[in-house]
Amino acid sequence: MKPAWTAGVTRARLLLSRCIGPELASTVAGSPSLADGLAALAGSAYGERVRAGQDLTAAERGVADTLLWHLRILAGWLPAAGAALVRALAGWFELVNIDARLAALAGDGREPAPFALGPLATAWGAAEHARTIEALTDAVAGSGWALPRPHSPAELAMGLRVAWGRRVAEAAPEAADWVAGAGALLAARELLVARSSERAEQLRRYPGIDDRALSSVSTLAALRDALGARAGWALGTITEPDELWGAELAWWDRVEEDSRLLLRRSDDEGVVLAAVALLAVDAQRTARALRSAALAAGAGPAARSDQTSTENLGGAR
Repeated sequence: MKPAWTAGVTRARLLLSRCIGPELASTVAGSPSLADGLAALAGSAYGERVRAGQDLTAAERGVADTLLWHLRILAGWLPAAGAALVRALAGWFELVNIDARLAALAGDGREPAPFALGPLATAWGAAEHARTIEALTDAVAGSGWALPRPHSPAELAMGLRVAWGRRVAEAAPEAADWVAGAGALLAARELLVARSSERAEQLRRYPGIDDRALSSVSTLAALRDALGARAGWALGTITEPDELWGAELAWWDRVEEDSRLLLRRSDDEGVVLAAVALLAVDAQRTARALRSAALAAGAGPAARSDQTSTENLGGAR
């Protein structure tokens, strides 16, 4: 362990004690109502922001806010290189803020409170003051996201996702398989579910996606084969595009399995990466459990309540 990383790596391991784990998540998921699910979380780390009386949206947001707070704590204990790693991994929260601002500017102006990024912000310091789509685009394009200047809101949204994949791959080489798998899911959603090739040029910049993959858009099997083993693994559990939610669950399972192996190693960066990933796994598992509890009184099976996204750790994951 490098001396400058000692406190941060120790804190990373300690933060994992705040995860609720599969057992309590199962209890929450099996609750007869959302109110009961919220009560089950009262004594957990999520209980500070997930409270009785909340609706599902507010509860999921509380889960995501808890994860972000843990990342802010961790970054504060790390040296500059470690904080930069956490900032890259936490880029999802900034992506969500920018998405929400885009939707508000293009719609009726209503916008949820942005995530409080603090020192984990890359572009939000300037972007939060943007009051036009052009100003928002300028703020992001001129920041550390390092994406080519988009020409439309749709290009900005896709550009952020591609840029986040690139940032994580650069900051955390050991996450390369996760990044590539997430790219496979992103490409499948865009090419096979949305049936759109408009963002193909942007997708080409994503690690692991090339012309061969982008030309193999007719079937899921063809896309998986074209992506190769490094990215195609993420599509290996399904046969049809409408089963992508299941592939995304399997993606998280792979992240959890790999992260537990990483924790056994002694290198500082690997431990921090694993801790952040496992905190995120716990957050998505908790959000999914709350969703199951909220659906408990409904009719029919709740299998589709497990729909998830590699893009969302709280509101839709």
